[in-house]
Amino acid sequence: MVEPGTALSSVGTLIVKNLELKQIWLKLQQEKLEEYVSDFFKDCIPEGVVLASPNVLKNALLEVLAKFLTIIEDELFECDLSGAEIRDTYQVAIEQFIRDDDVKPLLGKAFEKNCRVIDANQLRSIWVQRYSPDMPTGFNWDGIAKQYVKDVRRIVRNSPELEELLELEIQESIEEKVREIAGVSPDFNLTKYQEGLRERYSNLNLSSLDTTGCAYNELKLWQVFIPQNVRQVHQIVPQVYELPKEHQRRLRESNQLDTEISIEELTDYKQVYSQQPICSKLSCI
Repeated sequence: MVEPGTALSSVGTLIVKNLELKQIWLKLQQEKLEEYVSDFFKDCIPEGVVLASPNVLKNALLEVLAKFLTIIEDELFECDLSGAEIRDTYQVAIEQFIRDDDVKPLLGKAFEKNCRVIDANQLRSIWVQRYSPDMPTGFNWDGIAKQYVKDVRRIVRNSPELEELLELEIQESIEEKVREIAGVSPDFNLTKYQEGLRERYSNLNLSSLDTTGCAYNELKLWQVFIPQNVRQVHQIVPQVYELPKEHQRRLRESNQLDTEISIEELTDYKQVYSQQPICSKLSCI
């Protein structure tokens, strides 16, 4: 009996047969790749589905990486590099690139429903900031991203196992949305959620401002965040009554603002407000 996904692996072998960069793929093929598969599909397929179908997804991964390596190699040939130049100059860096923790989920996004293109600018930025040598002049990251997504869609269409998994992902996504509407689940792991937020947002992503800013890589959010100062309010917030009259009217109509107050009362409220001690907003959370 042929194991599900074996055909995909065979296709991957045929794809890289004449590839200059085939040693990268052959090395991956010999590995277990459980962690790689989890990282690759984490933003588009639920973890439970990934764990339940490791062979199908591993072989799908190997085939799409074979396609991605082929696209990159073809683009390097278009830049007038020889096969020897591609192997000697770029093979090590390209292998590190496809193993990059930020590149893996980015490539995995091509499996999302209705995905038409992945972020070529982010691919370019990661290479510029972390890998050398620079890609040759004229290297087309946008074309690579578009062709890669087309190849992924073709692979999915030709694989009943993959299509079934992606349909299951859509069903679970719908169920998750329903659970969100119903409210927070009692077994929701807030600690894990907090850890995930810290991992995702602790470093500032400034690559859109400066693609060569290597110093930004370790810039922590808390190094530049300045918490607001607040005052305690016992009665009303005087600043609300400084809003435009039309805005105040709409607030009163929606019962979000009391009736109008006199200028004398507003002055008194401001004085009381200004006398309250200033404290950091963090102390109130």
